Amino acid sequence: MKKLLALGLTVGLLFSSVPARADAQWPQWAEDAKLWAEKVQIDDSFLSSPEAAVTREQAVQLLYEAAGRPEVSALPPFSDVSGEYAAAVSWAAEQGFIKGCGDGTFRPHDVLTRQEFASVLYQKAGAPHVSGSELEAFSDASDIGAWAEDALLWCVKTGLLSGRDGGLMAPNDDITVAEAAAILQGADELPDFAQMAEDLNTLTQKTRPVGSEGEAAAASYLQERFASMGYEVTLQPYTGADGAEGSNVIALKKAQSPDADIMVLSAHHDSDPSAYGANDNASGVTALLAVAEALKDVPTDTELRFISFTDEENGKNGSRAYTASLAEEEKELIIGDIQFDMLGGLGSSDMGLYTTDGEGNWITELIRQTDSTLPLAAETASDHTSFQLAGIPSVMLMQNGRGYLYHSAADKADQIDLCAVANAVRLTVKTAEKIASEQTPSYWETAREQGNGYTYRQLRQTVIYFGSSLADSEAYIGASGELSDHYEIEGNGWVDEYDIYLYSMRWFDGEEPMNTYYRYRNGFLEGIEIHPEETGYTAEQVRDMICAMYGEPASSETAEDGSVREGWEDPIYSKYISLSEQDGACVVSVGNYSVGLSNVLATYPVVDSEAEIENPQHKAVWDYLCSILSKEARARIGEFNLYTDGYSNVLAFTSPMHREDGSTDNSSFSISIDYYDVYDENGNPRDWSKLTYTILHEYGHALLEDHTQIDLSVGENTHDPAGFIEGSFRKEFYDKFWKDLGDTAVGDYEKNPTNYVSRYGANYFHEDIADTFAVFVLGGKPTGSTIAEQKLDFFWNDPQMVGLRTEIRANLGLAD
Repeated sequence: MKKLLALGLTVGLLFSSVPARADAQWPQWAEDAKLWAEKVQIDDSFLSSPEAAVTREQAVQLLYEAAGRPEVSALPPFSDVSGEYAAAVSWAAEQGFIKGCGDGTFRPHDVLTRQEFASVLYQKAGAPHVSGSELEAFSDASDIGAWAEDALLWCVKTGLLSGRDGGLMAPNDDITVAEAAAILQGADELPDFAQMAEDLNTLTQKTRPVGSEGEAAAASYLQERFASMGYEVTLQPYTGADGAEGSNVIALKKAQSPDADIMVLSAHHDSDPSAYGANDNASGVTALLAVAEALKDVPTDTELRFISFTDEENGKNGSRAYTASLAEEEKELIIGDIQFDMLGGLGSSDMGLYTTDGEGNWITELIRQTDSTLPLAAETASDHTSFQLAGIPSVMLMQNGRGYLYHSAADKADQIDLCAVANAVRLTVKTAEKIASEQTPSYWETAREQGNGYTYRQLRQTVIYFGSSLADSEAYIGASGELSDHYEIEGNGWVDEYDIYLYSMRWFDGEEPMNTYYRYRNGFLEGIEIHPEETGYTAEQVRDMICAMYGEPASSETAEDGSVREGWEDPIYSKYISLSEQDGACVVSVGNYSVGLSNVLATYPVVDSEAEIENPQHKAVWDYLCSILSKEARARIGEFNLYTDGYSNVLAFTSPMHREDGSTDNSSFSISIDYYDVYDENGNPRDWSKLTYTILHEYGHALLEDHTQIDLSVGENTHDPAGFIEGSFRKEFYDKFWKDLGDTAVGDYEKNPTNYVSRYGANYFHEDIADTFAVFVLGGKPTGSTIAEQKLDFFWNDPQMVGLRTEIRANLGLAD
């Protein structure tokens, strides 16, 4: 979109003069704006006529007064400006967000339209990069001037401007005093976009895994930024289990009382080893800095702690080290934590609230007083979990969906929507101001009741990673246990050590906790037993609860001693639940249950790039694939399958088709997508940004494993380098980047993570080249020189690949 004008724009732009409509009655929707205008001392001459149209000179005066009437030394640069508005016009011209009309005049008495006012504010904010399709929702979008598209889009995305009745943007309607005041109030609450861009760019110059130069540089930068705001800043040294050293950065705004409540606002500044980590999580750190900036001068009766953690990516270890370091008296004073993680990533949507188990607490209630539309869901994969583990109520603000470039080498600053970051900042500042205000009561009693009495709720949707370590298991579920037993079993030259950890958890939607025993064999989770009767449940009650969640048992058997054992299968979330009952006592066992990749739900032949599908949900997935890949691109697809191996296992896979004689035909491929990674058990869509990436990854297999790339008469299969055709894209990529690595590069990844666009790609060559293709399509042109970026450049240097990228991005609505 073109960015051509601020206020004044170009010669030839016409304005009509409209007389003011005096009306002292402010509309109800603008009452808060009137109070704000009075607070910042907007002149009464404006406020007395809320429905009056705003002229150009009045608009500038409004901005000038909202800015606190800065001192001005220069004279107005326009021949037709003098008198009471001269200082305001001079100030705005000096700031660079207004221009004249091209003939030395300003036309101060001309009335301003909604899109012109939006353009003024956009230029005042520094004309930040903006993208999105939000304007398409307005029925009169075609009336928006090309010069105003970015400005209006920015205003809509930041919530400054909304449509009028009937789904109209009304870009050419006059802006009224009431509208202008409401928009300026919103703008006053926005963070500095230029500063956010600077923070984001600085943090993402290098990858930032714990122990790296990039992580140390990020910690140093944060220390300087917080100190420049006047905070008391300390670095808390951290050493990981592998010896990697990093720092938690802690900035304090103390309250007068040493026994004051303590509120934590947090993020994590480390990144995945292969990623620049703009989305995960420089975006969250940028939000944290902006919130700190907004609150630095706010009076508070609550101590505010701004903390950026290291080593979140390996299991929230930096934040767990922090909470473990707290003295009990200090921990008792902490009333809550708000964590920022992954905001504004490409392909994500909106923002949500997340707690460890999806249940609300006093913080979510307070946040929803400002925005009641925010969805609430369960998520344990960030540092808020460490606080909840420590008995401190917590919540995470995060985008909905992981985004296209999650943990990839293309997760860079230019892919982040700063409007989403700004919205998180504004919401959090309003919430923190309520907490900090001397006019609000202490939240300590509620926080202690919710925190000290917190019992983790094990959801049906919670994935239990059998085979994971104690630390990882507790990080996944967001609960900590206590060692209740240890024993050893010896065999012929071997010894197995077993540790049993006791957790108090709510299961099967029960209100009361159940004693839950996790059994770790040689340090890794092997099985789970629940003893409901230890906390007062009867076998009948437990059976009814399990049946309410899973239906009738899939199996039932009665032993000679009269004991009954019933089993429930959960192929969606990979669990097998068994209930053993005897004489009124019962034990529930939870184990791993996997149906494998052979569990095909539906198969659809693809003929001439089309598939006939009646099931609406299956068809929606196929149609989405078709919306990304053109008919010509789909010519490589001969079959489309929906299968499942359970949620969060293998999302999709691709394989060459088989001829009738049993031979392999790599001119056509079967693409299989896991239904339950696309939809939940109720048929609701999950994260389709992840699906987008997966479709491109799987198409990368078909594109780069076909008969033009691999001769199957030579090699054993599509993964055998012996069959790679000389001169093909695949062969040249292999020779340049993989020839000396062998079958897998997992070991090399640990030493050289920036050689790969993602951790997953290091598993095998065929995954690396397919992942590189997906990142090439979804990310920007690389500016660095890592091996991963050289791989991306390899694609960029091929005109056919660049053309395919342009086509796919157009289908996705992404700018090329």
